Order: sequence, then structure tokens, then C-alpha cells
Amino acid sequence: MLASTSCKKTADANPEETPFTSLVKGDATLTSGVRTSGPWELGIVFNSSVAGKITKVGSKMPEPGSYRVIIWDNDTKAVLRQKTIEQSSPDVLTMEPIDALTVPVNKKYVISINSQSGGTNKKYGYVYKTGGGDFLPVNKGSILVLNSCYQSVATATFPSAAQNVKYEFYGFPEFAFVAD
Repeated sequence: MLASTSCKKTADANPEETPFTSLVKGDATLTSGVRTSGPWELGIVFNSSVAGKITKVGSKMPEPGSYRVIIWDNDTKAVLRQKTIEQSSPDVLTMEPIDALTVPVNKKYVISINSQSGGTNKKYGYVYKTGGGDFLPVNKGSILVLNSCYQSVATATFPSAAQNVKYEFYGFPEFAFVAD
């Protein structure tokens, strides 16, 4: 009976959500491109409609490299989690575990990735709506993707030079969210 209960609990576990990957793969009106300028701290602002945890962060950049991914508190601009992701293949999502970050309902966060690796500016991706116009904010599962932000900088700096960008997002960084 114990084994049956254990299996049931595993089957009922909430699925892991990767909102930016789901957004790009699931919306035929979006187009991807690549840019070569930099360095940039490229951020995406989001919140959650349910309580949960962020358990992994990752990168999907056009070129292999070591990319710094940071989760920031949007209000205080404090670094909450930081991880360097070793992405060995071009344009392939690479995820790494982090100490779980508890995410309350409707609290705003920024996840950012820096486009520089080993002191060299790398290409970065961007996503926009085919034909132009805003496509953010948008819901993806439990996550509301609010807008993008960025700053021209190589150091770990909150990306605040351009905020509230709703017509494209950049990078890109990713995270894994599991609802409670």
C-alpha cells in the first residue's frame, strides 16, 4: 500500500514550466532573429499567478559560451539567484539547478542573461511579433510575461536602461517553475 501511495503522489506532482520556451514554440505569430552588438544585460520581467518555486535557470543563446543568468527582485533590484550556465551547443536550451527560490503570487521578478562570455561579446537572440506591434504581456501557464528590459553593460547590473519593452524580448534566459 505504501508503494501505491508513493506512485500516486509522484503522478500528481505539478509539472515543470519553462515559460519563455513555451512562448516561442507555441506562438506562430512570433519570429526569432539574431543580433551581434553588446555587451548587454538582457532581462524579462514576470510574475506568477500561483505560488511556487523556481528550481532551475538556463540559457539559449545563438553561440556556445559561459553565460551569467541572474534572477532579480524587480522592486529592490537585489540579486536573488545567480548562476553561470555552460552552454556547449549553439541555440540549444541548457538548464542548471539552483537553490529553489520561493515565488509568491503576483510578485515581480526579472531574469536576465549577459551577452558576453569570457570577455567576448556574443550574438543574442530576440523574438518579435511578425508584422510588428506589441505581444507582451502574455500568459504562459502559471507565468505572466510582462515585458523586457536591457542595459548595455558587461558587469552584473540590473537591466534598467530600457524598461517596459513590449514588442520584443531578448537572450534568452529561461527558468523552470513548479507550482506548489
